[in-house]
Amino acid sequence: MSGDWLAGKAAIVGIGHTAFGRRGEFAERGTFAMACEAVVTACADAGIDPSDVDGWSSYSDDAAAANQLAMTFGAKRFRYAAMAWGGGGSGICGAFLNAAMAVATGQADCVVVSRSICQGEGGRFGQALAGVGGGGLPAPFSFSSPYGLMSPAQMFALAARRHMHRFGTTVDHFGEIAVNTRRMASTNPAARFREPMTMADHHASRPIADPLRLFDCCMESDVAAACVLTSVDRAADLRRPPARVASATMGGPYRYGEGLLAGHQMADDDFASAGQRTVADDLWGKSGIRPGDVDAAMIYDHFTPMVLMGLEDFGFCAKGEGGAFVADGHIRLDGSLPLNTSGGNLSEVYSHGMTHVIEAVRQLRGDAVNQVPDAEVVLVGGGTGTSPTSALLLTR
Repeated sequence: MSGDWLAGKAAIVGIGHTAFGRRGEFAERGTFAMACEAVVTACADAGIDPSDVDGWSSYSDDAAAANQLAMTFGAKRFRYAAMAWGGGGSGICGAFLNAAMAVATGQADCVVVSRSICQGEGGRFGQALAGVGGGGLPAPFSFSSPYGLMSPAQMFALAARRHMHRFGTTVDHFGEIAVNTRRMASTNPAARFREPMTMADHHASRPIADPLRLFDCCMESDVAAACVLTSVDRAADLRRPPARVASATMGGPYRYGEGLLAGHQMADDDFASAGQRTVADDLWGKSGIRPGDVDAAMIYDHFTPMVLMGLEDFGFCAKGEGGAFVADGHIRLDGSLPLNTSGGNLSEVYSHGMTHVIEAVRQLRGDAVNQVPDAEVVLVGGGTGTSPTSALLLTR
């Protein structure tokens, strides 16, 4: 079934996370302490001692550095460290690619992928202009900030409006994605937002950047999460059923570069997209798996329009037909492609995608709160809007 040399070499065998908090709630604990808690929980889930971890992988700008984690847990050997570039959660699946490659090539025996976010400790993700950590503006803002384009919501709003103009997409289509994630979260006791949401509630939420409203935008959270990867052979002797890495990719279309920060550079088809077309082509091409084989999808939902465009980029529907696809109920739990079944970034927690991977593992183990019957193949799509973005296929 698979032509990817990576397939069958590595598996996720342990998952863990901290409690989910609102922005700044865990400021007194801090990023590193939260990361350590998630690592301990993931290792316990796998049935291994944290001192046996000899590799560490992360993405974006994680302040929980590999050398500090290795020292804290008394690593018997420290053999591998990797970081995937990309803003926010765009590189998440790249972090799993790096971890799986390390295991598959013998560079490490047991690798932890981790991400810790404590927004009370530093700056805020999604804040206009300076963003996390303060300081000067990234270079692409030189082309946009003079015109008032200064926040992620504004940038994604432009792509959303372009998609609406070209394909007749409506705010009801975006609302269906938001309502669906809340429906999924309503049965998840760990989710931050479990109150029912109607389409009318979505439309009545306050405007953020036309056409985006509050419920089109993900929350701000404090959270840490971790996953343990090792070889498939070793996984057979561990505590929990493994989720095998069937394929993973990262990249971006021609001239995507800084993505929507520099949208003046890219072709129209990529501007009115999630920027995941080339990643999807690589994923399907290498794995031999096709969109129709996927039982559930965890597509990064920082803004609802990018989920709709991601469905198109990954080939679950044709270009321009994402609106009709979600309106027809395909992304619901009883639909053809159950989507973000724990509530996602919009309703469960904003973990830069780590909880998307954790939910994918739970679906393959068969113990998800909104279980898809006999799930065997799950797609995880990384964050969009910057390059490289990434994707991951896990199988039972």
